[in-house]
Amino acid sequence: MSHVPFRRLLCLLLVQWPLADRIGRAGERVAATGASWPISRGDAALTGTTPARPPGKPALRWSVDAKAKIVAAPVIHDGTVFAAAADGTVHALRLADGVPLWTFKAGAGIEASPLVADGFLYAGDLDGKLYALEAASGRRAWVYATEGQIMGGPNRAPGDPPLILAGSYDRLLHAVNARTGERVWAYETGNSINGLPAVGNGIALVGGCDERVHAVRLKDGAAAAVFPAGSYVAASPAVRDGVAYVGHYQGEVLALDLTKNQVRWRFAAADAPAFFASVAVTSTRVLAASRAGVVHCLSRDTGREIWRFQAQDEIDSSPVVARDRVLFGSRDGRLTMLRYDTGELLWSYLVGSPITAAVAVVDGWIVVGAADGVLYAFGEGK
Repeated sequence: MSHVPFRRLLCLLLVQWPLADRIGRAGERVAATGASWPISRGDAALTGTTPARPPGKPALRWSVDAKAKIVAAPVIHDGTVFAAAADGTVHALRLADGVPLWTFKAGAGIEASPLVADGFLYAGDLDGKLYALEAASGRRAWVYATEGQIMGGPNRAPGDPPLILAGSYDRLLHAVNARTGERVWAYETGNSINGLPAVGNGIALVGGCDERVHAVRLKDGAAAAVFPAGSYVAASPAVRDGVAYVGHYQGEVLALDLTKNQVRWRFAAADAPAFFASVAVTSTRVLAASRAGVVHCLSRDTGREIWRFQAQDEIDSSPVVARDRVLFGSRDGRLTMLRYDTGELLWSYLVGSPITAAVAVVDGWIVVGAADGVLYAFGEGK
């Protein structure tokens, strides 16, 4: 049975419901490790960070042509790379050498990044279908239909039953029983949902094209708080220690205090470029990349800029922090690695086709897709 809560009166108000004790840490079951990158932002809280050590001197080890552009970030688990292409094909490849293991063809193109959890791969397509596939074989377990395209991809919330959460252009955040594919509830926003929901401690947090960030109770799909953002929120929020961080289309990055239900700080980039990419959040810093091609490293406490790096083209590829490295792609087809502490350029590689999706990182490997339809895997150079 669906549940669409009444929330019109909340649009300009913040519900006084303390959230910090219910959201903040990455989900225990969806979290990056040295061997796993299960979701496009690394963990259920979407922090964009991993303890994995990327190759110190990356070298191209293999590439696979998917025959259609790749705008969805790949995920990695148990030695397998999962990548979705714009023609609707999901590819499972062996990480060590790119050897194909299986493929699955969805009913429409896929631009949303998949999720791997509990032995299943979850992927959403442009027809609004959410698929659950057996990760080992690609066999379809179930399919769930929304009424709008799925662009941000799914996340998982633990529970009984566990939930698969996905936002859609039908304005709804859908919560689906991970075991059966049946709807548990749906939460209505005021416009399309483009990003992933962050998950943790009983709350889902999602930004929308209604210029708001919504905190939703996992147990019943009711609103816990609604934060006015000031512009379209196409990116996914990242949550750490009771604070959510997200950029919007008018050139600001916001820190939302989930205890006091208020904006803690705002960072305004010069000339107000759109922040389409999601931020990465560490214990002390926020990494935000804009369509002006600038990576801003900000203090997590104050929003003060610590350093900035100017790329050669727009950045829609959400930055990833892997230990002391920052990795991202750009529209000029360049994959870039910076020093986390200073922003110094350490390495770049020109694939020659726009990179708009985030990278996937596990120990010794960087994997990324590009608009030319090629999936590139970089290992340790000699």
